[in-house]
Formats: sequence, C-alpha cells, structure tokens
Amino acid sequence: MKKKIISIVLAIWVLMIVISVVLLFLPRTIHLVGVGVKYRLGGEDNREPEQTVHIKMNGKRYLTTSGDYIFRGTIDIEGEPFPVPEDQKMLKIRFHEGYGLMEYFIYENGKTGIFLYGTLFVDRAFSKLTIAISEEDSSGEQNSKSWSSEDGLMLSMPATNRSEAIQLSNELMETYSGALH
Repeated sequence: MKKKIISIVLAIWVLMIVISVVLLFLPRTIHLVGVGVKYRLGGEDNREPEQTVHIKMNGKRYLTTSGDYIFRGTIDIEGEPFPVPEDQKMLKIRFHEGYGLMEYFIYENGKTGIFLYGTLFVDRAFSKLTIAISEEDSSGEQNSKSWSSEDGLMLSMPATNRSEAIQLSNELMETYSGALH
C-alpha cells in the first residue's frame, strides 16, 4: 500500500512538472497600447522638445530553450513613417537580455532590404518599452545608421513627460549602456 501511495505522489509530481514546462513555453499574447514620450538626449542646447506619441504593440511572445524571448507581431508608432510596405510590417525580434533589434525585412522588385528602426528594450512582462532610435549616420555612407548615448533619439512607454521617459529608459537599458542624461 505504501509503495502505491509513493508511486501516485511521484506520478502527480512528474505530471505537475510537465504541465509547468509546457505552460512556460506556450506563446503569450502581447497587446500593449499606450502613450509614450519621444525625446532627444543631451544638454539643453541640443534638446528638441519632447513629443507625446501613441504606441500599439500586438503579437505573440515565445520563450526559447536558451531563455531568450522572441516577439512576432507589429509595432505601430503614431507619426512614424516607416518605409515598409503595409503587408511587410510583421516583425520577428529576438530579445537577448531584454533587448533586440526592431528591423523590417523588405522584399520589393526582386530585391531584399532591411529597415532598422532601432534597438527595442522591454521588461519581462512586455508592459514597458524603450527604443533607442537609429538615425542616419553623419559618416555619409548610404544606409548607415547609428545611435549615441550623448545625443540619441529615444522613445519610452508608458511615460507622460521627459523625466518619466528617461527614468524608464535607464531602468530598461541598465545592463546595456549605463545611465542616460
């Protein structure tokens, strides 16, 4: 009788572990809608006025066996004219240590191109985000983009002002580039 009880308890324990693992790897629906702030880093003489923007992030988040996340879906940012055909706005972003590249793969006229919007940072729950927006590089090279912690363009959500946006960016980018100003 004692062996039977031990076998049942062991079977229940194994079943609970299997169910937990399966639930962990099931895709999670991401539906993040909110207001963010787009702003430029740097001193007073370099600053542009911050802008309030609406952001929508819809898709699925997948956990990989390496512990990274993959987001498959769309991110719409009010007022941002992405040079990407409407039918190609689906993103696949692999997040390693909380950040991944927000890049679109474009197929037109038999050619493939890439449009890099920036580096996207998210929290584990995908409830907060900040983007280090890549801008045309001053080097003069065609399609060369970069971002600088000195005067880079940022977008953070949820935030209602520059102060909140910088605080959120610092929180999400902590291990990536240090404190912003």
